[in-house]
Amino acid sequence: MPCPYTLHYTLHPCAKHKGMQAQRGEGLHTRRAHWRDFEIVAALVAQCGAGELRAERRTLRRFRHIVNDLGNDLYLAFVGETLVGLVHIVYVRELVAPRRAEISCMMVAPHAASQEVTEALVALAFRRARKRDCRVLVYRSVNGSGAIHGTLSAAGFRLVGQWYLASVPEETGSREQEEH
Repeated sequence: MPCPYTLHYTLHPCAKHKGMQAQRGEGLHTRRAHWRDFEIVAALVAQCGAGELRAERRTLRRFRHIVNDLGNDLYLAFVGETLVGLVHIVYVRELVAPRRAEISCMMVAPHAASQEVTEALVALAFRRARKRDCRVLVYRSVNGSGAIHGTLSAAGFRLVGQWYLASVPEETGSREQEEH
């Protein structure tokens, strides 16, 4: 029997942008969030016990600003058409320090809590950080996220105080091949 809280993704009829179209099939896949995803994201936030996102004007506007802001990425993970997780990555530039990417939020639906989903979201965060030329990827340690901590350690993060830190390896091959 399917979980009564399973979230299903339905492509909005106005979704002409190729990036909005989730791949079909039962495998795990990710795509960038769009403002029309508010309802399924709000349901996932509630399922994970992380609070409540009410469909109020101010909250909808904040969500729209987040998905349209070039200084961060909000990606959704699906198995088939079911939303199983999300990762929100914020990019920080400072005058002296190297660019860094921060995993601001990572959630995996309780009915789909698996190592595969968490690993895929962490791997996506690394790819996006590398693409944004970030040298460091950080995640703030939060109580109650023990499953995530094991995945972060396996991915090369080290715990420093309440932060997990990882160096983002540079892309190998593509730049070197262009130079030669």
